[in-house]
Amino acid sequence: MKKTVFLFALILMAFGLQQAMAQRVSLTANFSSFDIDQASSGSTNNDYNGSTSLTMNLRYYTDKKWAIRVGAGLDQLNYTVENGDLSTDYSAQRQDIKGILGIEKHFVLANFLDIYPGAYIPVVVVGDDIVQNNLDNIENGRIRSGLGVLLGANIKVLKILRLGVEFDASYDHFREGVAAGFSSGSFVTVSGINHTTNYTLGIAI
Repeated sequence: MKKTVFLFALILMAFGLQQAMAQRVSLTANFSSFDIDQASSGSTNNDYNGSTSLTMNLRYYTDKKWAIRVGAGLDQLNYTVENGDLSTDYSAQRQDIKGILGIEKHFVLANFLDIYPGAYIPVVVVGDDIVQNNLDNIENGRIRSGLGVLLGANIKVLKILRLGVEFDASYDHFREGVAAGFSSGSFVTVSGINHTTNYTLGIAI
């Protein structure tokens, strides 16, 4: 019992070891993996098998605990097209390049827990769809944007290490390209609120 109490006290002391000066800059990596609901348009069904995202985020903190956030990363989407006007169903994979600009308000509790709400604007350069089944790839080259809000929490471990989780909800309206006989393009519109849970790891100075 004494060993347990002593170990718990050491953990609290480790969490409480902070820098004397205020935090100014942090760099975190966000990772998420989630499913997207099926979407349909006419006789074409898109089954979204999953999406993964990895983003690096740089924050600059003001004296009032506001933070300006700039991020960049990759989104990977896997999907299949079924029962369309094609002679065969197919599967595809696409990687998009994503940029993020946002603002957050940070609240530090008990000197080791950082809770922050915020809002952000994502800008996405849509990549080409790499199609399996020995079919031609689909060229995109489009740019889309949206609007999102978030709520995150970080634990400050020792002086610089940050571990946490971040929940975000964004409105997205974009078109997924599918080929009509691979001679002309047709599109299915996907729009609505997407909910994502990100795991975060980073450093702050």
